[in-house]
Amino acid sequence: MAVLQTWDEIVASTLDSDGTIREELQDAIHNVDPFRTPLLSRLHQAPVSNNFVQWLTDTFRDAAANAWLEGIAYTAQALTTPSRADNLTQIFYDGAAISDRTQHEAHAGMNDPIAYYEGKDLIEMKKDMELALVKGSAATGTTGTASQMNGFFNVLSTNKTTLSSVTLTEEVFGNLLELTWGNTDAMPTDVYVGPKLKRTISGYATDVTRNVPAAEKIQTLTINQYDSDFGLVNVHLHRDLANDASVADLLCIDPNYFATGWLQPLKREMLPRDGKRDRYQISGEFTLLYGNEKAGMCAVGCQSYIA
Repeated sequence: MAVLQTWDEIVASTLDSDGTIREELQDAIHNVDPFRTPLLSRLHQAPVSNNFVQWLTDTFRDAAANAWLEGIAYTAQALTTPSRADNLTQIFYDGAAISDRTQHEAHAGMNDPIAYYEGKDLIEMKKDMELALVKGSAATGTTGTASQMNGFFNVLSTNKTTLSSVTLTEEVFGNLLELTWGNTDAMPTDVYVGPKLKRTISGYATDVTRNVPAAEKIQTLTINQYDSDFGLVNVHLHRDLANDASVADLLCIDPNYFATGWLQPLKREMLPRDGKRDRYQISGEFTLLYGNEKAGMCAVGCQSYIA
């Protein structure tokens, strides 16, 4: 006697289109891809009024012996004028069209396709902005070429160092903080690293005492704040920094001297209909403002303890 089984309607793990068994499609969409933008979210925002943004920086001369004879005649001393720093704004854009049929059909996991895809595009655009803040390389722009901003790793120079084949030991980490202290009275308080360097820093053992009740059976092996000789720094994970075991990058900034400068704030626009579809666009234009690049430090190419 023939027995009708579920497998009679399954072809290659998918229900046969000619079968009678209903699909079970849950009314939810699950997306756990990375979406956080720590720098874009933490930096102050400021308005700018030009694609080419400039500001002034100045320096003090080094301390020197300063003693003069009594009654000395007026003597003019050399003056140094402030210098200009600059960056370019960059336009970020995304857009799409949704047909009327698609908009009116029943969809699993979304009531409004336009709202769903707009939200998704906005998150993806912010990820692009975060990447530009870290690694952007300036391009002036022409009629056929978009202007691009310089990101942190291309604006920091005074306290930028290459640590090829150097492991980020606690001593090396302290040396990097000392380098910054030696060139500025700014107080870099935020360190950004990938997961391998984050685990390396969490492994520092100098003067670390962890008191955890044995009954809780918890092993704590993380450091989110590091109190150094040059101030307290917060250690943040960041996905856009190089994270290979032998080539990893580190960024440290004083957020009081860095901001995002917005020529066109993020905005969403519905465009006029040009047929049987709805169109939208999302855009924004901004740059990285670095009041004085000496308020930041970065290390390129160092090694972690973690393979």
